[in-house]
Amino acid sequence: MMIQNIMKHQSTSILLASICLPLQLLAQKNSSSIPRPTQGKKLEEVTVSVNSVKRKLFIESAQMGKTDLPVSMLLKAPAIGGEQDIIKALQLTPGVKQGTEGSIGMYVRGGGNDENLIMLDGATIYNAGHLLGFFSLFNNTTLKEAQLYKSSFPAQYGGRMSSVLDVRTKDASLQDYHTQVNIGTITSSANVQLPVVKDKVSLMLAGRRTYIDKVMKSVPYYFYDLNGKLVFKANERNRFYLSSYYGDDVLRSSNLNSKNEDQKQIATNMKMGNKVWSAKWNRLSANNLLAYDLNLSYSNFKYLVDGRADNNILSVRSAIRDYNGRYDVRYAGINGHKITSGIHATYHYFNPNIVNTSGPQMALFTNSTGKKIYNTEAAVYVNDEITINDKYLLTAGMRLSGMTTGSKNYINPEPRIGFKYSLSEESSLKLSYARMTQYLHLVSSSSLALPTDLWYPVTDNVKPGISDQLSIGYYHTIPSMDISISTELYYKRMQNLLEYKEGALLVMNNDYEKELVHGCGEAYGAELFVSKTAGRFTGWLGYTLSFATRKFDSLNSGKQYYARYDRRHDLSLVAMYDITPKWSISTTWIYATGSPFTGQVSQYIVPSPGLTGVEALPAYTGRNELRLSASFRTDMDLQYKFKISKRVKADAHLSVYNLFNRTQPYTVQRVPDEKNNGYKYQQKGLFGTITAASLNISL
Repeated sequence: MMIQNIMKHQSTSILLASICLPLQLLAQKNSSSIPRPTQGKKLEEVTVSVNSVKRKLFIESAQMGKTDLPVSMLLKAPAIGGEQDIIKALQLTPGVKQGTEGSIGMYVRGGGNDENLIMLDGATIYNAGHLLGFFSLFNNTTLKEAQLYKSSFPAQYGGRMSSVLDVRTKDASLQDYHTQVNIGTITSSANVQLPVVKDKVSLMLAGRRTYIDKVMKSVPYYFYDLNGKLVFKANERNRFYLSSYYGDDVLRSSNLNSKNEDQKQIATNMKMGNKVWSAKWNRLSANNLLAYDLNLSYSNFKYLVDGRADNNILSVRSAIRDYNGRYDVRYAGINGHKITSGIHATYHYFNPNIVNTSGPQMALFTNSTGKKIYNTEAAVYVNDEITINDKYLLTAGMRLSGMTTGSKNYINPEPRIGFKYSLSEESSLKLSYARMTQYLHLVSSSSLALPTDLWYPVTDNVKPGISDQLSIGYYHTIPSMDISISTELYYKRMQNLLEYKEGALLVMNNDYEKELVHGCGEAYGAELFVSKTAGRFTGWLGYTLSFATRKFDSLNSGKQYYARYDRRHDLSLVAMYDITPKWSISTTWIYATGSPFTGQVSQYIVPSPGLTGVEALPAYTGRNELRLSASFRTDMDLQYKFKISKRVKADAHLSVYNLFNRTQPYTVQRVPDEKNNGYKYQQKGLFGTITAASLNISL
């Protein structure tokens, strides 16, 4: 599914640009600095392209480590099954590594998958995946913008150590009616936007559902997403927004109605999903120098797994709920300063591992109401962007965050500093430092998004994770070609990381702290990003050279080892070309060094416990000392645009994932090697070539 590239030729008047852009462009000094037309003279319209504004901010701001490509461009990248996905597109940018092939896991600059703050219209998303993490919950037809921060984090963001993905949905038009229908191989979706009260109230409603269960009767699984957004424009200075998201993964299998009396009666029911609400009030002062945002949100992630075999029943449930309030203020009334400040508070409720059992074979499992945990997380922040002169810009911020536990309070200062030096109108040097603190940890033993993955807060014994990151970069633009180039070097130090003991019991374990070990980590590397966002030929090139290590006293004999998704080289080329006004093609070329793993190198013989014989025990390498083979993949997507009627437009897609059917190694098996009379490792991938088609219709 694709959203038409509305930014390709988009332009807007300077007046509209001053209203829609962030506060730094709302007013340079004061509202009187904009000249007024003399009576009787016609004011000439001045246009500013969106791309030129973004290029200006790219060079002149102190922001680093930010990916802000147009959503319409990100969704042109080919994807598995023809299902374009915003997160999978971001995995093709520097510094972002995917986990298992095809999954939406993001490992940003040496961090873990749980170290990414993902927000939808200001509300936290705890599980952003469907189908074990192979598809994200973001419905492409609803997306307005997606901004990924990897470093130089603005002071208003916190709570995770490695990245922030801030996703915003579309505001429906206050004047016009729009609808869009996407029909794909795996899912179909629809989006309706309409003015409820013209120039005052608008509404967007969208839905998406897979029909795996309808096409393949042997697979009783499906997922769905529902989005809604209401916009109320009270006046030119006040706007109100109400957003919602509902989504579930559902798996139901049963033979309880089978007439075969000799067949064992088995039933399985799994349901996992998110419910999210957010309400926002945006107010702009009369002189355009002061803006306020009040945001209230609710997040609920839960899973339910029920199993039955004859008279034996097992039910496992878990839930996490957040009630969040944010108040942010932006002020530009002091010459040379742009000040932002705010206060955030979140009330967390955790109720993991609720277990109910019955039946003669369920004696190994005990009923449990779970260990209910209540925590409050809060933060205050202030940030000042100081324009020293035409060449020098400094941003200085401080975020003070904390969380209360049963008997302990954690308080952590998080300084944020950024510096920019302009070499010319087209290039600049930047330097930044940021500290991030994380008060929640994901307890998981798998790279897939399984229902057994649990979020737990810090406790008296489990301390908050802390990361300190230093970055330096060079930024350059070529306006005549709409090309932006950035290179960054970074170093990140991580404290209070968690890993699990060998053989740790994580499922239905309320005393999980005994299974944890604590350590630290380092990540450093270099990134190159070249993007072209306008013209017939668009796309980007991303390259990452990176190192990520971990050190735990009780793992690997206390020696440093490579992190699970440490990959030395990552290279992605995404190219899109409009062949004609109707035909276009996009392709991706991806190369990645293999991930490390711990391998068995030999066996040794020891006497059996009863001294009646001998046993062969395995001998392993050091932790993550071996590597999978490198992977290379080519994907393609062919698009044809046409009109069904005067008002109805459509575009058809034919996509091919893994065009050359190359194995993308994700796991290894130790198998006999008859030729050499020993053993060898056999690498396996998940997917071969996958061809899919889709049709998008818009009105």
